[in-house]
Amino acid sequence: MRQCRGNSRKSGATIPDISIVAPVYNEAAVTLRALVERVLAAINGIAQCYEIILVDDGSRNDAWGTICALSRANPAVRGIRLARNFGQHAAIAAGLDHASGRWVVVMDSDLQDRPEVIPDLYRKANEGYDVVFINRATRPESLIYRLCATIFYEALSFLAGQRFERRQGNFSIVRRPVVEAFRNVPDRDRFYGGKVRWLGFRHSSITVQHGERFAGKSVYNLRGRLRFASHLIVSYSTRLLYTAIFLGLTLAVISLAMAIDIAVDKIMHPEHLVLGWASVMTAIFFTAGVTNVMLGLIGIYIGRLFEQTKNRPPYVVAQRAGMESLPTGEVEIPPHTTPGTTS
Repeated sequence: MRQCRGNSRKSGATIPDISIVAPVYNEAAVTLRALVERVLAAINGIAQCYEIILVDDGSRNDAWGTICALSRANPAVRGIRLARNFGQHAAIAAGLDHASGRWVVVMDSDLQDRPEVIPDLYRKANEGYDVVFINRATRPESLIYRLCATIFYEALSFLAGQRFERRQGNFSIVRRPVVEAFRNVPDRDRFYGGKVRWLGFRHSSITVQHGERFAGKSVYNLRGRLRFASHLIVSYSTRLLYTAIFLGLTLAVISLAMAIDIAVDKIMHPEHLVLGWASVMTAIFFTAGVTNVMLGLIGIYIGRLFEQTKNRPPYVVAQRAGMESLPTGEVEIPPHTTPGTTS
């Protein structure tokens, strides 16, 4: 099997048929070794030239040491270590920036995305598609979580104006032009799935059985999921602001109708006392609460704009393995573009 290493963008370098990109965060050594073994077994029959890029997203354990050992043992394995934990989707962006294959597979490193289905992805993509995602047939989740996830994705699809499939994660294969288009979009928040869908191209999907986590436990908790959900809604939707306007107008119309009703009743029946202090105070507090919520929504969007104007890179690379090393004491900041431009 002919393997590839080095950057294919350099003159004379071999371009891999497939690049595998997997973000890593606190994965055990046994998991990473199993990941590489199973990926190699899966792509052995479909690619003559390949690379496996493992992106350490600021792990607190010895995941980077394991990645370096795997890279030394197999020149097809390449490692990128980010300077800190930038988040899963920033790690995916780092992997895509360094991947040079004609096709790029993005997958999780905990083996819940089963490497054995990579050939199925590749065959489906070669039917004429630029992007193929995996639909997970089943997932080991509680009923409450599935219900909340369904509600969230329905709300997100409505607010964003595009369809987000709950069964789809990051496991996918994309053609090189899609990768280049992804890299040239200057969004700081690089939600992989949402951005790939936004780009367009020819999409398809296949349904497979979801794998079990190989070792350890998930680092995602409820707080992290809610924070990620809020980022998604704000990053891919402005309908939330229009919903706030609609709610404000509705309350204004209701209050006007109530005021007219009170005035007419007083004119028609002047002997009636105007009661309802408790209801008036309740309405005032309710309106004030809604107003603060609307101002908070506006503040969130302004805050996101503020973050964009800083023009900070989505990640910083501290070390590499299996490719050209960084000069001692230096870090790599990816090519960056100002909002509204492309590199």
